[in-house]
Amino acid sequence: MKVLPLKGYKSLKALNAFNALLLGLKMLPIHLEKDYVSFFESFKEKSEAEKESSLRQAVAFVSLNDDEIDALVSFATDKNGVPYGKHNVSNLGVAELHDTIVAVCMELGRIKIDLVSEDEKKNCQVGPLI
Repeated sequence: MKVLPLKGYKSLKALNAFNALLLGLKMLPIHLEKDYVSFFESFKEKSEAEKESSLRQAVAFVSLNDDEIDALVSFATDKNGVPYGKHNVSNLGVAELHDTIVAVCMELGRIKIDLVSEDEKKNCQVGPLI
């Protein structure tokens, strides 16, 4: 399986689904003591193998709606290089679907999205608040 470039409006829906998986994972009893920000920071600091393990757990426990699943799998291809869509995703077994979602989420996890760019952070001078 190959993960396609994360472009277009569906990439935003896929990113939202990825965040829904992480938020659902944060709600498991083992993570409840962490606040939202520290949970996401701890996820960023994990190794690739630890992130994959966490995502596998999230996919197993968090329910996504059809649109979210469609958005995620649309960025992967089958063994013949054909992108998944509604016409061929129904042929996937549970394990294949699980692996596909995890693979796409691993790519989504590599995207760095900040509300303020690095240049803006460097140029921002905040003086003392009086």
